[in-house]
Amino acid sequence: MIYMRVLDQIKANVNELSKRVVKDFLNREETKSYRKFTEEFHLERVNDIFSDLISWLEKEKPKAHMEKYYKELGKKRLQADIPLHETIMYLMLIKRHIWLFVLENHLLDTTYESTKALELNNRIVLFFDRAIINVTIGYEEELAKQMKDAGHGGLIRSLLKKK
Repeated sequence: MIYMRVLDQIKANVNELSKRVVKDFLNREETKSYRKFTEEFHLERVNDIFSDLISWLEKEKPKAHMEKYYKELGKKRLQADIPLHETIMYLMLIKRHIWLFVLENHLLDTTYESTKALELNNRIVLFFDRAIINVTIGYEEELAKQMKDAGHGGLIRSLLKKK
């Protein structure tokens, strides 16, 4: 029950949550490369991530969809010259704002609800962990491709080869 209540609140407040996230990372030094994009661009991207999260939590989208989307996102961020650590911070801030929202809105009133919320937290953490690893993989694949296309060899290329 708490799982659905929190999920319903996230759905009902997704625009507010997205605005908070965008405001936060546009003002952070750790994500300064993202300032080259418009606020509208960021709102759309964050809304997309929330939509994916909600669909994944509701078991509407399979893991394979998620893997493909976030690998592609990693490739796009490298092509846009966004450092990988900033891309990861972007995802971490979205996750952080979900839990700030839950706490601010007192969606967990009892110990039982807190325990049940841990189940939801574990699913959200799993979603973002998978998003982060797939963004990283996509980023690395694109970097290796760009290096190969440019004719660069050496240590970096060998480090990015899949084992």
